[in-house]
Amino acid sequence: MRFTFVSDHLALDFAATVAWRTTRHTELLAEPEDFARWATAAAVVERLEAVTQADLATARRLREAIYRLALAAATGEPGDPQDAARIRQTAARTPVRPALQALGRVERRGGVTEVLATVAAGASDLLGGPDRLRIRRCTGEPCTRLFLDRSRAGNRCWCSKRSCGSRINAAAYRRRVRQDEQTRE
Repeated sequence: MRFTFVSDHLALDFAATVAWRTTRHTELLAEPEDFARWATAAAVVERLEAVTQADLATARRLREAIYRLALAAATGEPGDPQDAARIRQTAARTPVRPALQALGRVERRGGVTEVLATVAAGASDLLGGPDRLRIRRCTGEPCTRLFLDRSRAGNRCWCSKRSCGSRINAAAYRRRVRQDEQTRE
């Protein structure tokens, strides 16, 4: 299983560890080891050991709170205060701290609590600040990924040009070709 990081924000990439939420719901954090692999792939820590089932359940609850609030931001809804409280409480813990090892080399260490605090702190900054207005939901069907639109015009509609954008452009091309063929007949 591969994790993709195209949301342009750590918290939104964490929320994307459930793929295809409305169609082929795919849990990418199925086992505790999956959360450890995500944390290292996201470069939150160098290595994460000893993740328990309880840790995984806590991580999933945080992820869902982030997703619901980010979706609320994307749709202009107010959001659930309980989700904000969960994120705030998690962010209040000690985050992963970088330690400079040498010029050009930093090491990030921490356990599950520190990883979740780091993600929650990022989510707090995002959802509590002006960038919340740049959160979008991918328009590529059936994608449900949320992403941060940093485009100059603020009109990006796909989480990734390579995946969803390419699929939509290819479908539009096939539709145009079919219409052209029907017009000629």
